[in-house]
Amino acid sequence: MRNAIEINNLYKEYKLGVVGRGTLYRDLQSYWAKLLKKDDPNSMIGKKPEDFIKKNILALNNLNLNIKEGEIFGLIGANGAGKSTLLKVLSRITSPTKGNIKLSGKIASLLEVGTGFHPELTGRENIFLNGAINGMKKSDVSKKMDEIIDFSGVEKFIDTPIKRYSSGMLVRLGFSVAASLNHDILAIDEILAVGDLDFRNKAVNKVNELKNNSGRTIIFVSHNMQSVKQICTKVGLMNNGELISEGSSSEMIIEYNNILKKSNIFKYCSITNCRPEH
Repeated sequence: MRNAIEINNLYKEYKLGVVGRGTLYRDLQSYWAKLLKKDDPNSMIGKKPEDFIKKNILALNNLNLNIKEGEIFGLIGANGAGKSTLLKVLSRITSPTKGNIKLSGKIASLLEVGTGFHPELTGRENIFLNGAINGMKKSDVSKKMDEIIDFSGVEKFIDTPIKRYSSGMLVRLGFSVAASLNHDILAIDEILAVGDLDFRNKAVNKVNELKNNSGRTIIFVSHNMQSVKQICTKVGLMNNGELISEGSSSEMIIEYNNILKKSNIFKYCSITNCRPEH
């Protein structure tokens, strides 16, 4: 089975407190270095002098990862580990500082509540808008309209501007659209935590259905370890922008628990009931 996603030596660097490099002079320095294919003089990648460490942060640090076609790959880790940043880079919302990404097919993403929606448009209009943003024809969206509305459970409010929707309603509608798109890869970031129990169960069943019936590759980021165990065929554990381990969901959850214990933040985590499968 070939790889759906190949990530090699991926870095994403941010400069604390500023947009860009802070001054036009440093922006031009970085721009010319990129054109000449030289190292960025304002980057900490490859060199870590004290002043760069204080001012820069690596959200992704030399990350390497391959995900097979048809795999449901989970990403877990503490807040700030780099999970959401990785999905944003894969979804082309932000560009990597350095490194290569190869995607086999089109990718759709559901990263935040309301992403790709316009608050003044109705739910129905936003379905067409979201489909267009993700490369679907109006006729294709129309064919799936009834299915999307029925799954979302917001049919009563579908012709109401979504600025009046609750966060849970937005998530249900957004997930319904994303799950119905004809894309090869689907990236989902912690959106199931907002929905109610009934919708979470429907969403989990839908993800499994997508895997079994369409062979779609799915990247699933969550702090809900029960959902990770239930959905994912393989899990990667991230910490400080690095992928530190890969394996089964049970193995990675245990390793994650151990990291949290050592960090003295275990009391804030809701995964104490997770146990390895036998």
